[in-house]
Amino acid sequence: MKNRVLALAFTICGLSILGNADAQQPGRNSVAEKIDTLNLDVAVFAKQIIGNATSNFDKATILLDWLSNRLQWVATDYKQRNVKEILARGGGNCFELAKVYMAMIKELNIKYRPIAEINIHEYSDTRQQTAEARVKQAGNTMSVFGRQHNDHRWVEIYNDKTNEWEPADPSMNVIGTERWLKARVWFGERITIDTSITNDMIVPFAVFVVSDSSKSIMTESRTGHYLINGFDKLYNGKLSQLPAWRKWVQLINELNDSARGAFEGRINLHNYSDQIAALKTIYDQLKYEYLNTK
Repeated sequence: MKNRVLALAFTICGLSILGNADAQQPGRNSVAEKIDTLNLDVAVFAKQIIGNATSNFDKATILLDWLSNRLQWVATDYKQRNVKEILARGGGNCFELAKVYMAMIKELNIKYRPIAEINIHEYSDTRQQTAEARVKQAGNTMSVFGRQHNDHRWVEIYNDKTNEWEPADPSMNVIGTERWLKARVWFGERITIDTSITNDMIVPFAVFVVSDSSKSIMTESRTGHYLINGFDKLYNGKLSQLPAWRKWVQLINELNDSARGAFEGRINLHNYSDQIAALKTIYDQLKYEYLNTK
């Protein structure tokens, strides 16, 4: 991540060998604004934040904005923290930020489900070496990050206005399907609370609903919803008319099962680095074709 070179050496959803928890990110308040969690009641706290909001989606939006602006996105240090500890620390990685968000929206009786993704990431041989070492130590689940890919965690909330599941990402302060698509797959400038995150996460290629019982069990694929149907709809159906689209869909579908197997520890995703590299080329080709055929 371009403005975090010193803060983050190698990442897996914030996994870091070298981390600086006090690094200031654009758009976020200082981590010096600590939250007194000694006697914190999460339910009361969440209700205070949302104020007079009435619909679940409005409540989820206000809460997301508060969390994204108050908690820092920081590197993973392998410590297990509960919600109060993350709040007291003033930040966490994407998994920890999502954990706090889910705890709060649960207290507001908003339906939610955890989401795991793998995205094409900026190329790094050093990250690949780190990932290989982690695979040897902890198994194939560590292959969800590597030379040209990385994992990320966020949330889907149930929008009672549209009766649909919609994305909410505390790391990026992005909520709603169209906003998420414009932050994650859009060919133009991506608007989030911290563009250094989305610029390095070039485009997701696998998205899954995660089991409540285990963060390594994927219960439903959302890959086609976001990265095929949603992607094409974002561009008013014009992408599916481009020559590169068929190959995009083919590779997305091929990598979907492999990515799921990596999350569940059955597959080493490093064995699919050629397909991931090919998908990056196809994404670039789609962008070129779209921008030159308008």
